[in-house]
Amino acid sequence: MSPAHDALIAAGMAWYGWRYWRPLDRAAARPAATQAALLRRILTANAATDFGVAHRFDALQTQADYAAAVPIQEYEDLRPYVERQRTTGAAALTAQAPVLYAQTSGSTGTPKYVPITPAVLAVHRAEQKIFSYLQYRACPEAFAGRTLGIMGAAVEGALGSGHTVGSVSGHLYRSMPRMVRARFVVPPDVSAVTDYDLKYRLILRLALETPDITYLGAPNPSSFLRLATLLDLHRDALIDSLATGRFDDAALPAPTRAAIAGRITPQPARAAAIARLPALTFRDVWPRIALVTTWTGGSCGIALGALRPMLPPTARVMELGYQSTEFRGTLALAPDVSGGLAPLHHTYFEFVDEAAWNDGRRDTRRLDQLEAGRRYQVVVTTSGGLYRYAMNDLVEVAGRHRSTPLLRFVQKGRGVTNLTGEKLYESQVIDAVQQAAAAHGLHPSFFLMVADEAAQQYRLFVETHAPVSLAVESAIIAAVDAGLAARNLEYHAKRDSGRLARPALTWVGPDAGDVYKAACVRGGQREGQYKPAVLVYARDMKLAPDALVASAVGQP
Repeated sequence: MSPAHDALIAAGMAWYGWRYWRPLDRAAARPAATQAALLRRILTANAATDFGVAHRFDALQTQADYAAAVPIQEYEDLRPYVERQRTTGAAALTAQAPVLYAQTSGSTGTPKYVPITPAVLAVHRAEQKIFSYLQYRACPEAFAGRTLGIMGAAVEGALGSGHTVGSVSGHLYRSMPRMVRARFVVPPDVSAVTDYDLKYRLILRLALETPDITYLGAPNPSSFLRLATLLDLHRDALIDSLATGRFDDAALPAPTRAAIAGRITPQPARAAAIARLPALTFRDVWPRIALVTTWTGGSCGIALGALRPMLPPTARVMELGYQSTEFRGTLALAPDVSGGLAPLHHTYFEFVDEAAWNDGRRDTRRLDQLEAGRRYQVVVTTSGGLYRYAMNDLVEVAGRHRSTPLLRFVQKGRGVTNLTGEKLYESQVIDAVQQAAAAHGLHPSFFLMVADEAAQQYRLFVETHAPVSLAVESAIIAAVDAGLAARNLEYHAKRDSGRLARPALTWVGPDAGDVYKAACVRGGQREGQYKPAVLVYARDMKLAPDALVASAVGQP
């Protein structure tokens, strides 16, 4: 990039800092007043909606009034309003009509359609500019070269109501200034490629065009591990493509072929230099990488640990922030720091202490009332019609900026696991396992799905009273895998892309359920209130998963 480009970037970032970061920085000095004023604006703007009328938004004067009038909601509580607005155009949930819907998996297997209104898009754009400024402030050299970013598609499909289904990240990319978009080596149309192996090979081929990549960005670090695997696996083919400028694009959608036209060129000198490398790693192929932005918390930390040795030793990692399809929860203030600042001038936050939530109590605290080191479930109210919406996310207070606590994402709450972005629900596991077992005349009274973060794999332990043939075992695990994919579109995508390994099945004896219950009771769970979890992380178990196998009934 040229000095003129660097000067333009510096000027743009200075503007972002003044226009977008400064208001949030000031809001952090007065979180209680900021949050109260924001809630009043959201309620006033949506008082005439069906939801607002039903819950008397126009009469609510305080945050306590709001908490008393509106129970904590889950998506299924809001779904009737979402569907009525989507199918009839009535202002059921928001006064503004959604411009698109973002799709994500629901706990029932039916996808959730999250409304994205103009106000929501404006919030996302502002937050992206804040984060760009914070990254530039921390690591300006990352903006001196090109960007290898992996994002969702702006348009992923359409609903029967005529609305677009797409990702916010894709729409944000399209709204970026041309100068910023020119830094990306992968155009957004590549995200529409459904063959994951082909898509990742194309991403690698586009990235190999330039040694000048200084920034890596993707929500999950497992995406970069997948690239690293394919870079080694397809080494010879990629080097040949780089030398000749040829890439077999016959299977690519026409818009993708048009988007990459002119981006793949013959580079014999670079191909020869890469061919001389003893191994193809990020640090060798792109030695100027200065910053990696990705999720670092929860199970993503395991993938990130495997990625770090592949990066240049001076590369820094900046937490992408606690965020989801529904909203953005935090903005990282600096690299190598796990806690982030909530955009408290955009989203209204409530929190429930972890222990209270697990006991069924729903007394909430404000953002300014959180205690250092404690963990909380998150409840949000957004301008997009999510009112007192339970995220089922667990966060921890990890510091403070001015008068506002900094938050660190810990994991999804009980009943949900997330190894690579699939957000698997316990209800989906129960349905898939029971259906697969019943098809073979089995009705186990105990089974457990364990999320193994180290292996990026689910391990299923199923009770059996007699030996089971290998053929039946193979058929059941295949059916469970297919059943989960059918119920959870993100699980299907992660399995197709190879980021999530095929689940493994282990048979255990009829006393395994008692062994597991005894371990939970020893760990502090009251026997009278014991409810066996069906979906757990390996790290959260009260005994090693393999301890269940001690009573296993083997195959013949």
